[in-house]
Order: sequence, then C-alpha cells, then structure tokens
Amino acid sequence: MAIDKEAINEIKSKINIVDVIGEVVSLSRAGRNYLGLCPFHKEKTPSFNVIEDRQFFHCFGCGKSGDVFKFLEEYRNISFLESVQLLAERSGVSIAISDQQSQTKKQEHPHQGLFNINEDACKFYQAVLKTTKVGEAARRYLYQRGLTDELIDYFKIGLAPDKHDYLYRAMLKKYSEQAMMDSGLFNLSERNAVYDAFRNRIMFPLADEYGHVLGFSGRIWAKKDLQNKAAKYKNTRSTVIFNKSYELYHLDKAKATARKTHELYLMEGFMDVIAAYRSGVTNAVASMGTSLTAEHVEHLKKHARKVVLTYDGDSAGQNAIAKSLELLHDLAVEIVRIPGQMDPDEFAKENSEEELAKLLQQSRISSVEFWIDYLKPENSDNLQAEIDYVEKIAKIIAASPSITAQNTYANIVADLLPDFDYQQVEQAVNAERLQVRSQISQQSQANQTVIREMPVAKQLTALIKAESQLFHRLLHHDYLLNEFRNREDFEFETKDIQELYQILKTNGEINPYDLSQLPSHLQAAYYRILEENLPEEIADGELQQIELWREKYLKKQEMQKQNKLIRENSSHGDIEAAVKGLEELIAQKRNME
Repeated sequence: MAIDKEAINEIKSKINIVDVIGEVVSLSRAGRNYLGLCPFHKEKTPSFNVIEDRQFFHCFGCGKSGDVFKFLEEYRNISFLESVQLLAERSGVSIAISDQQSQTKKQEHPHQGLFNINEDACKFYQAVLKTTKVGEAARRYLYQRGLTDELIDYFKIGLAPDKHDYLYRAMLKKYSEQAMMDSGLFNLSERNAVYDAFRNRIMFPLADEYGHVLGFSGRIWAKKDLQNKAAKYKNTRSTVIFNKSYELYHLDKAKATARKTHELYLMEGFMDVIAAYRSGVTNAVASMGTSLTAEHVEHLKKHARKVVLTYDGDSAGQNAIAKSLELLHDLAVEIVRIPGQMDPDEFAKENSEEELAKLLQQSRISSVEFWIDYLKPENSDNLQAEIDYVEKIAKIIAASPSITAQNTYANIVADLLPDFDYQQVEQAVNAERLQVRSQISQQSQANQTVIREMPVAKQLTALIKAESQLFHRLLHHDYLLNEFRNREDFEFETKDIQELYQILKTNGEINPYDLSQLPSHLQAAYYRILEENLPEEIADGELQQIELWREKYLKKQEMQKQNKLIRENSSHGDIEAAVKGLEELIAQKRNME
C-alpha cells in the first residue's frame, strides 16, 4: 500500500470529526453527540448525529455512516486517497504516495484522456499568447484591461490563433481524431473536415474543483469582431467532463480561502473574478456564461455556508440576483450592491482595487434588504401597489429568524411608503409570523410522528443486537480477540458481522483504508456496531451473559425454523415427519427450561 496505515491513524488522531463536519453542517450538542440537518438528504428535523468520542457520524434518516474520511468522500464526491491527502494537509501529517500509484490512479480515471487533451490545449493557447506576434497584440489588449503577466500566468489565460485548424494539427500528433472530437475543442464541417472550435479569441481555461481543465471560454478582443458584434463569449460545448450548469470558474483556487472563511463570492464574469483577485479577494467564483442553476447551488454547498452575490449593478444584474435568491434558500446569502450600474471590473477601474476590496467586504446587505428595494412599487402614490407590496414583503420579513431584524425591516418599509406607518407594516408582518409558526408547529407534529415510527421500521433483531455487542468488545479489546481466535468452531450467525470478524481475525484491526474498500453494506454494519453505547471496561460476567443470550436467540431461531418445517410437513400430508419434528421441538423446549 502506498500510504502507511500508521500515517492514516496519525491523521485521525489529530483531526476532530466535529470540526471537519462543523465547517459545512450547523451542529449543536445533544447529550454526548452533536446533531444537525443531514447534508446527504433533505430534512427539516435534524437526524444527523456526529459521535465525537468515537469519531464517526450516522444519519438516522438516510442511514449514511462513516468516519471523517468517509464523510469527505461522500460530501465532496472524492476518492479515499483524495480524502486522506486533504486531511493530511490539514493536520500537518506528511504522507508519501508513490509515483507509480499516482500514475496508475491517473490511468484508471475513465476521462483522463480528455483531461490531458484539454491541459495540452491550455498550454498551446498560452504559448500562442506569449510567443507570437498576434499574441503580443492580444497581450497589449489584456494590459489595457488591467491584467499583468503575473495575472495572465495565474489564470492560465491564452489565445486561440485566427487559423482554421492550427490547434487540430498540433494535437493530431498526439491524440486520435475521435478523442479530439470528444473534447469539444473541434467541430466537423459539412465536408467532414475537422476545424478548431475557437479562433482569434482570448482563452480562459475552465477547471473543475481539483484543477483539471475541462474546457474553455473564448472572448472576442479584435476590433473587427467587436464591430461585427460577434458573440462576446463562446464556451466549449457540453462534453462528458464539462457541464457549464455545474462547474464554477476559479473554484479550484477559491476553495482554499473558502475553507477558512466558509463563504464564496458569486460573480457573473471571469473579468469580475480577476478584478476581485487583484483587489485581494481570493474566494470569488463565477458561473460559466450561464444563469445560476440548482446544480451550481449544490456545488456551492460543498464548499461554503454563505454565498455573497456580487452581480452587476444594472437592472439585468438585479433581476439575476432575484432569480438566484430563489435557488439559494438553503445557504446564508448576502448581496453586494455595486453603485452606478457597474460590474466589479468596471468599479475597480473607475475607482481603485482598494475601493473594490472595501466595497466587497464592507458594503453587504441582507437578502431581505434586497427584496425591500427590489419589490418596492415604482409609483408610490398608487395605494393598491403599496398594499400589494406590503403583502409580499411581509412574508419575506416574517421569515427572518431575528425579531429585532424584523422590526428594523418594518421601519424601513414604512419609511418608503407615504400611506403606511410602522404599526400597519408591523401588523402585516405579525400576521405572517403567526401563520409561519402555525405551519412550523404542524410540520413538527408530522415529523415527530415519523421519528417515533422510524426505530420500529429499522429495529434490530435480538440476535443481531447481541452479536453486535460481542463484536464491539472484540474490536476494542485485543486480549479478547486473541481468545476468540483460538476458538476454531466459533463464528457469528449474522453474515455481515461474520465477514467483519474474518477481517478482524486476519488483520488484528479494521483500519480506515481497509474499511473504505469494503462494500457499503459492510461499512454500514461496522458503524452500526460502533453505535452500541457500551462502557469502556468489560463488567464481570458481561461476556458470559452476552454469549448466553446469543445461544438462547440461536436456539429460538432454530425452533422457529423447526416450527415452520412441521407446518409444511403437516400441510403436505406427511404426518409422520410432522410428529417426529414436533417431538424434537418439545425436547428442545425442555432443554431451554
């Protein structure tokens, strides 16, 4: 194995699972555990438990369980190896992964070929920008836009030459025609001739959160294209690796800061993200030439608790904020309102990078403040328009969790309207507040009913319970495991526990890596066993009692099978076999008494 098991154990000893999960899930202490809303399924009543003393999580709603490595695997959709690398970096533990395994891992990725061709295209476009005459003109254009050579290198910006098949001929030496067509970098003419998809455009590489280049967005820059009103931006078409409705520009770099601040700035354009970076704000991302989607939101939720919407200050930008707020209801949201109908890039040019940084960090408003301004009637002298406005905004204000904030918002609304005072607005908010409370109360009662029923549906048999407790003791007490190893005739009746026991017997432990390689049902069984709330020390006679229970349950199980066989023999007319089975059953019952 390329990663030493001792290194994995060291990482676990230095990481508290509560801290890791607490960065993306709001947790509150509930007895010896922490409780929160499950990040893996939708729920309104918390059922997601984090058990700090045993360093694992379990959701009673969807059944997901695991340690800190498993949480990152599930939450970020990454491999066990990648989760180890992330936590090693966080804990300061040095780990070594052999070049051979790293190469094997890359070769094993089903889309590594597409990653490679896009990476090579990125280098090609960068070379054109840096080393050609037309590239020199394009660089002057970028310098005029405020970019430096350092920024061009950081964002890996390049240039697609104004040639029919320049990239195609360069890539043909290394890749098959089919691979190139699958990349989205080339098109096929009516005469079946392959040609470059991008020509004479400034090229922005689009990477996933791990830094793999997935595609490109090309921006026009030449005067003739600007005069002909060509499409300002052109993206790589959808491929098996590029989905513009999910990916976020600059996330691969922004996530490091987001890990510390728990927030991401969401902007409209690549140049806005670059302007933010120039001003010192390194956790800005942008949707890739498309409106915000539900897929984007799910992606954002993996990396941030709060989204700071920083869209253009014009009416189109404000409408985009309104649509985005409807999708971002599961995240904390703040809005940066940019004056003068400018975008962040324009604001930085008009003022300064320092002023942009100040605006982004100090001039945020809440989503309620945005709606108060966005929904206000254009004609404040129209009484019906005022009434409609108060009815709409009262619902939004009432949803705010802070009574103080609600009162403040009611005052703001009253100041905007000539025909309403504070008491009238507050009365409308109170009516909505009572309705919200009534709905929450009804929902809470419905959820309580579900919660009471869930343990019954998932109740373990007495035999599984007894065997789980026994395995728990073997797992945590080496001397006991050695005793059972010498009992050659012993095995667990529960199939999943027996499979885990074989691993424990062979290896002497079940470490995080071995666990990550097991089927999901065995992982679930392992974490179910850890949930057994047993004291650390084994009480006198405890094991004997567990084994007596186990033997009793096994006999009961055998008697149930015997009973079933007797009924089947009787129904088939085999009276002799039924009588014989009945005699054996009576003898078994006497032995149990």
